[in-house]
Amino acid sequence: MNDIVQLRKNAEEVGIAVSHYDIDGNLIFASPASLEYFTNLLQSKPHSNQLINRFDDVLVVKENTSFEYPLKNTSNISVSFKLYDEHNHCLFQEEKAISNGKITFSGLGYGYYHLELQVNQQIYKIKIIVSPKTAYQPSIFSHKKAWGLNIQLYSLRSERNWGIGDFADLDYLVRKSAPFGIDFIGINPLHLLYPAIAEWASPYSSSSRRWLNYLYLAIDTLPEFKLCKSVQNWFNQVHIQEKLAELRQQDTVNYEQVNRLKEQVLRELFAFFNRSKSAKIKTRKTAFENFIAEQGIGLKYQALFDVLDKQEHQQLPEDENQIGWLGWQKKLQELTTKQRDNLIKQYQDEISFYMWLQWLTSVQLDEIQTLCQNLGMQLGIYGDLAVSSSRGSADVWSDPELYCVKASVGAPPDPLGPVGQNWNIPPYNPEVLKARGFQPFIDLLRANMQYFGVLRIDHIMGLFRLWLIPEGKGAADGLYVHYPFEALMAILAIESQRNHCLIIGEDLGTVPDEVRSKLSELSIFSYFVLYFEQGNNEYPKVEHFPLNAFATVGTHDVPSLASFWHCRDLELFGGLNILQGDILKQKYDQRVIDKQALLNTLHRDNYLPNDYWGDALTMAMHDNLNQVIHQYLAESQTKLIGVQLENLLEQEVVFNLPGTSTEYPNWRKKLCRTLEDALNDEHIISFFNRINQARQK
Repeated sequence: MNDIVQLRKNAEEVGIAVSHYDIDGNLIFASPASLEYFTNLLQSKPHSNQLINRFDDVLVVKENTSFEYPLKNTSNISVSFKLYDEHNHCLFQEEKAISNGKITFSGLGYGYYHLELQVNQQIYKIKIIVSPKTAYQPSIFSHKKAWGLNIQLYSLRSERNWGIGDFADLDYLVRKSAPFGIDFIGINPLHLLYPAIAEWASPYSSSSRRWLNYLYLAIDTLPEFKLCKSVQNWFNQVHIQEKLAELRQQDTVNYEQVNRLKEQVLRELFAFFNRSKSAKIKTRKTAFENFIAEQGIGLKYQALFDVLDKQEHQQLPEDENQIGWLGWQKKLQELTTKQRDNLIKQYQDEISFYMWLQWLTSVQLDEIQTLCQNLGMQLGIYGDLAVSSSRGSADVWSDPELYCVKASVGAPPDPLGPVGQNWNIPPYNPEVLKARGFQPFIDLLRANMQYFGVLRIDHIMGLFRLWLIPEGKGAADGLYVHYPFEALMAILAIESQRNHCLIIGEDLGTVPDEVRSKLSELSIFSYFVLYFEQGNNEYPKVEHFPLNAFATVGTHDVPSLASFWHCRDLELFGGLNILQGDILKQKYDQRVIDKQALLNTLHRDNYLPNDYWGDALTMAMHDNLNQVIHQYLAESQTKLIGVQLENLLEQEVVFNLPGTSTEYPNWRKKLCRTLEDALNDEHIISFFNRINQARQK
């Protein structure tokens, strides 16, 4: 066997794809250098104290279906085995001679189990994941389609917030929209960002996907705020009110100033919280202590990260050779458990403050989900789970072994991106994930699902395979690495059922057949974006929309309907020299085709009368056209309909311009009107009623 054949064989054994088909159908082989790099990376053994929970194998089966576990080289020998549930209760144990090389088990209810085998005095531990037939399916779909509003929470304006949309704004939106039959409010990821560098604002490049962004706290509704006289006096000062009004009036979120102001007040309130003797605060102190106990060491590590991150960014080492991948001193980058424990004691007060922020944020978010339930909003809050955390994140620092720190997720080259994409986010190490019985993934899903009735999984293909790029290389040097898809999808279905959380898999782009098949099998909803559904110069008939899907006009990565129609996004791409020449012209030409196809579809299906004058080149976006497009969407057979609030406001806005970082104010743009103004407008109320009636057809 020659070297390249052996190299490819070794790579395939750890889930590496030695080749793939590009967007044009050409077969592309991974380079030998990349194959060797990732084979070595994925073959490395776990070395941390997680070994006590190490599994030798994983088996995925279906609920209530008998199954077998194969044994290698064990014919006609005695095997002892014990089956445990996830609470470590032994369900049964047996010792018997195995003649056919396998053990047969009766069906189990969905959930997690583990099998302990003793063969030739060797003990093996096998994780058994029993998948339900489907992910959770809300009862609402038995009698109607569901619909809701999608917002970027930071973008909300109100008469009282502090320059960024917050949980009180979300509370107000829920209360005002529930009477119109709205079943959910969809929001951007609430993942924790970076208190030390507030301007790193992307919710898809977070410090932690498990912990929450405290900038969304509605500070003025906290009990501590209402009880603390010194903070009340500060708040009522003229210059403070003027500063808050200034932050509210700005068209973009000033994260640095908002963070500075909120942190200042929260520190004052934390001091009050600690010294107060009031009965209400005493009750809250008990709840906070319980929260710390429930969340365990992970919460303390996250808080320690925030303390050290702030410290390190305030005083960077002079010697660049002493700076690690976190941007910190290397000596703080990788710590033993004992060193972490010592630092937790050293920074006890600061750590307590950051844990308190997590508790406050979780309480306010939980209160909103409860409010949704009380008002009959059946699905409540629709959350969003990003692909991964960023490289220098609390998640990665807290558990570097779990991630391939020397690799990055991205996308392969294609005609529109000749060099590919490097997102600079490290992926899970699939071998470590399996060895731990997928517990980190389970914990991540639970941490998110506890607050939401719907959870969108960003780039769900990432549970099947990811394009990984070696450290220091370009996207063209990458290759696909396959992940334990069956296990990850089974876990997603289990946690969906347990948390009564509907799952949407963002599956835009080229999706492998295996992914489509598994989404369908588990009744996980797909993502249907109208902008991308033009074919043969028309859009689908309402009866041809997918049934189990989330249908919407656009997403956070594409322009609002008015911007799309007036090509504002293409103007931005041209003005920033991201698209030029023939490529930009092709984009403009295609936009005309897409717009005309939509007008033709609306005429075809009688949403616009035959004598409704205008074509894609002459017709501007206007109120009636906006409304009939949404009526067309709402009357489709798709079970879940999402309406972007910026589209109801007819606002030209682009929240995120792909391919940019500092060139454009991504994740900062605000809505053009306050919630109080918009949600009491008879025109918006009429729009709500029209969509609500249309979805009942």
